[in-house]
Amino acid sequence: MWSTLRKPISKFCGPPKRYGHGYSGGCPGVNLPFGLDSPMRFTVCYLIAGVVGFGAPFLVVRHQLLRNVTEEPKEEQ
Repeated sequence: MWSTLRKPISKFCGPPKRYGHGYSGGCPGVNLPFGLDSPMRFTVCYLIAGVVGFGAPFLVVRHQLLRNVTEEPKEEQ
């Protein structure tokens, strides 16, 4: 049974096995959404991305907790 399945499986898994070994070459940091040329610009962009990415869930939870959802629905006349 395995001998009959070996050919289709190798045909399907061959390209990922050959080319799917991660990032191929280049400089470190080229996959980042901001440049690494200026240390000050990198620091500012990294802080903004970190604050937004880390702080946004806390702000969403705070907003949801402070919402007034205890009001009775208004009746139409």
